[in-house]
Amino acid sequence: MEINIDYKKILNDYDRYYENSLNTARITHSDILPLINEIKGNNLFRVENAGKSIEGREIFYIALGNGSKKILAWSQMHGDEPTATAALFDTLNFFSQSDEYTFIRNEILEKLQIIFIPMLNPDGAERHQRENKINIDVNRDASRCISPESKLLWQIAEKFKPEFGLNLHDQNSYYTAGRAGNSAAISMLAPPFNFDKSINECRKKSMQVISSIYQTLTQFIPGQIGRYKDDHEPRSFGDTFTGNNISTILIESGFIKNDNDKNYIRKMNFISLLSVFLSIATEDYKKINEMDYFSIPENETLLFDLLLRNLFISENGKEFKVDIGINREKKFNLKNNQFYYKGKIAEIGDLSIHHGIEEYDLPGYHVQPVRIFEKELKSIDEIKDYEKMLYNGYGFVKLDPFAIDNDYTECKINIIPSYLKYEPSITVDEYANLSLFWENQVDYIVINGFIEDISEQKKSILNGIVIS
Repeated sequence: MEINIDYKKILNDYDRYYENSLNTARITHSDILPLINEIKGNNLFRVENAGKSIEGREIFYIALGNGSKKILAWSQMHGDEPTATAALFDTLNFFSQSDEYTFIRNEILEKLQIIFIPMLNPDGAERHQRENKINIDVNRDASRCISPESKLLWQIAEKFKPEFGLNLHDQNSYYTAGRAGNSAAISMLAPPFNFDKSINECRKKSMQVISSIYQTLTQFIPGQIGRYKDDHEPRSFGDTFTGNNISTILIESGFIKNDNDKNYIRKMNFISLLSVFLSIATEDYKKINEMDYFSIPENETLLFDLLLRNLFISENGKEFKVDIGINREKKFNLKNNQFYYKGKIAEIGDLSIHHGIEEYDLPGYHVQPVRIFEKELKSIDEIKDYEKMLYNGYGFVKLDPFAIDNDYTECKINIIPSYLKYEPSITVDEYANLSLFWENQVDYIVINGFIEDISEQKKSILNGIVIS
């Protein structure tokens, strides 16, 4: 049955279904419990306690629909990848309502049975880390099933016997969709079941459904949809499920510039899920040539958070023209319940094939490491005029170690314990703290991977780091 869907109109109406209580930056078990309890009161859904995590947190599945085609969808098997979890609850809100899209709901609910596992790794989510409580990557535990979370996913799959699996993840901001330099907003993969990357009927269906999603998303994010590299990983659930006749679709939530909280990526997840359900319910995916899948640009890692081009670096009395690529690792501090960043130099040299999310072309500028302020301070409160320090090329202050209680600082300058011998340098994997000179004047300074234009006094530094 062919149904014409205006996905652009659905996206315009998305706010009706948006789950306001969830923040895509971080979602924990306690965030979803009230929503699950609310869903239990809706006869449309069947909610089951599927088991518990290592620390005893309940893992739920939510089922809906009465059709013959079965789909199993799970999110946050990596605890620090919450975007799809938010989108799943948006999707559940969509099914809960009655409006002009009821014909879509009816088609899906009549043809499909869907099980959602909205948070497979709640212990990892609590710590905002990829792994579970015992530091096992659940998506590398499909063979041994050491963890209860892995066993639970297998048990549900064996009992439910889904035809399709939706494996929902986040990926970092450094992926491009092909080599054109566009960030990959959404990446997808039809996981291979062997090292030869063979295509059997099961994987063929995954490729067809992904091609269908691609057609839908191209309306919104053309040039920013990637195909994840299909190297076989026999320990992962996607590859293992495909080998067990579950047509699995991996969807990775990537990055769009100026969408740091991934709210638009969340919308694209929502649209992707509706696209999957309708494509399978109507069997429209069968009309697509599976080889269209390979026309989706393959992911490349060609982006840096900050790319500085055409700088001069001096060594042994000689000057060399280089580009410097800098990345910022986003970290979460459990004690303060805050995110912070650690910026490091990722690559130096000819980076002409790369692109920067933030990019500066600075021909004629010389780059040096920042300096360390000579005076030792007793308290962080003494760091009063750090902006003046920055403008004079200082990027570190020495601080009494007893005054340091964290590994980052909200003060926009870096800290060194006074006992530590440390020398800033321009080295790969070194913290990114640089002074950029025009003649003898510091015009730009990079602190912890963030650049400030001193002449315009633009405030861009989010946090400093503590060297340990």
